[in-house]
Amino acid sequence: MDRPRRIAIDASNFVRDRRGMGRLARPVLRAACEDDRFEVTLLADKPSDLRALRAEFAGARLRSTWSARRKGRYDVVWFPFNGMRYSVAAPAIVAINDAFAFTEPHRERIARAREQAPIRRAAREASRVVTISKWSRAEIARELGIPFDRIDVIVPAPDPFWHPGDGDVLPDALEHGRFALVVGVGEARKNVRLAIDACARAFERPDELLAIVGNLREEDRAFARSLGVRAGEISASDAMLRALYRRASVVLVPSFAEGFGLVAVEALACGAPVLAADATALPEATAGAATLLDPADPAAWARAIRTLLDDDSAASAARARAIARFASLDRSAPVRRTLALLDDVAMRGA
Repeated sequence: MDRPRRIAIDASNFVRDRRGMGRLARPVLRAACEDDRFEVTLLADKPSDLRALRAEFAGARLRSTWSARRKGRYDVVWFPFNGMRYSVAAPAIVAINDAFAFTEPHRERIARAREQAPIRRAAREASRVVTISKWSRAEIARELGIPFDRIDVIVPAPDPFWHPGDGDVLPDALEHGRFALVVGVGEARKNVRLAIDACARAFERPDELLAIVGNLREEDRAFARSLGVRAGEISASDAMLRALYRRASVVLVPSFAEGFGLVAVEALACGAPVLAADATALPEATAGAATLLDPADPAAWARAIRTLLDDDSAASAARARAIARFASLDRSAPVRRTLALLDDVAMRGA
């Protein structure tokens, strides 16, 4: 082919999602825009979304989603946000990071249907599905009946922004104490009560605090109060979150279910000691760099927290394992693999 591959990208969620799937997809979008092999068009319908995309991705082509329904308009359409919201004429590559919409469905019928419908469409219509761990691939194949050979696993790598360093300034409440850190607490599967319970058992000094990035549900806030845990809720920018990872005595990831475990990986990349649940994709993502524990055993977590607080050699060894996990990893490899898949599907479709 003597012209660039014409790639359309379902882009409206880039406006709202700066963590999770948005953090994984942005480097791919930027690399595609800079690659001479590709002609990239961003698809969105709301005028406000188009304005925001134009401001963030200056010079990018912008079109409505209806343009993807025209046969021959694009060589491939990439959906990076957990499903297909609409059908397209070109071959489609769809990211499905987990099957939680089916294994842990929303209790409200309309919300459940809204979450599941784009994923069901992807199962029917996508040329390829991309996911983020072998564990997620098995879950997606089982729940949606997609053959394994239609599901590609591209394991994410932490952005180079996440790295060890010194000199970070923390909020006053954390600057002069020691703290355990939990990030993302809004869903039941995150198992924040285990972290609260474990810290209540582990903490012995008044300067030991549980720092929580995100907003606790009221019942979890009441649970922390009932146990007497000093728990501070923080709204953190990326720069503050990196500082928290670097300065935490321990990062707790007690989730019952993770399609990958981005918090654990970012924390390890910053050199933090990580305690993670020995469940779902977390062992795969942390690859021996985290201490894995039963997510239903708060006493074991409390012992591990206390060890890291009291034993400098154990804490130093945990930090060394964390840093080694990504010291020699090529963090650009997932971007290159995604671009290669887009190129291959575009070529075959053309």
